[in-house]
Amino acid sequence: MAIKELKSIDISSFTIISTGIAVLFSIIISILLTISIGLLVPNSFATIAYLIPTIVFGTIISCIFTFFSVSYLYNVLSKRFSPIKLDIEENIIKKVSPKETGLIAGCIVLIMVLVVYFAFSLLIPLFLSSLITVMMYGSQINMATLAYQLLFLTSDPTFIAVGIIGSVIIISVFILLATYIYNILANSERGIIVELTKEDKLTQLESLTPVNFGIAIGAISLILNIIVGLILVISGVPIFNTLVSILLSFVIAFIEAVLIAIFYNLLSPRIGKLKVELE
Repeated sequence: MAIKELKSIDISSFTIISTGIAVLFSIIISILLTISIGLLVPNSFATIAYLIPTIVFGTIISCIFTFFSVSYLYNVLSKRFSPIKLDIEENIIKKVSPKETGLIAGCIVLIMVLVVYFAFSLLIPLFLSSLITVMMYGSQINMATLAYQLLFLTSDPTFIAVGIIGSVIIISVFILLATYIYNILANSERGIIVELTKEDKLTQLESLTPVNFGIAIGAISLILNIIVGLILVISGVPIFNTLVSILLSFVIAFIEAVLIAIFYNLLSPRIGKLKVELE
């Protein structure tokens, strides 16, 4: 067994390859969305074709910010806390340290949520105020009232604090659970297979095995959604609806994970492979 610490993430390689994968997803989604709207609304292809470049460009901008920030924050936090530990044996990730993963992920989520909130704290009230004015002129009293209530909520410090703290706790708990679930799967010979090479002081991810990666991520999603489904059933949600939601979530997670691995293997030789510092 070779237990290694994830000391740092190469910011440029992580941002470039992650953004590239996200752009491929955005192209697929925007094309499907454009076709769907075009079929539902005849003779509208010319007017909705702008959706494709809009979605792709928005994805590029948001992903550069997100992935750059996440990798930078990890590098900072890993020096303040204990870095994430990986047990890698024969190119199989056998174990991921849960506590370090949950702690660092929770801190990253908290910082990102605060940054995004403060960035939009001035824009959201301005947008909602303009929307209320337009709806009042258009005699849309009910919609204006709803927008006003939303404006009130977004200005309420208690609501904001509860929303931020709640989202951070929920995401951190789910990441912690996902790590424990992965470790159980990996002990059952369902660990993620990676091909790694050494390049100077950095370790380079050469490729991912698509089906293996899809099974691991899909299984984690399935178990997490079963837990959520049990809570929903206890809360009164129909069992059939819950089962459909669980199965759909598994299928989507599996397909998405397989595509991520395929896209990584396709793009990495062209735009650069992910590099990390493992010791």
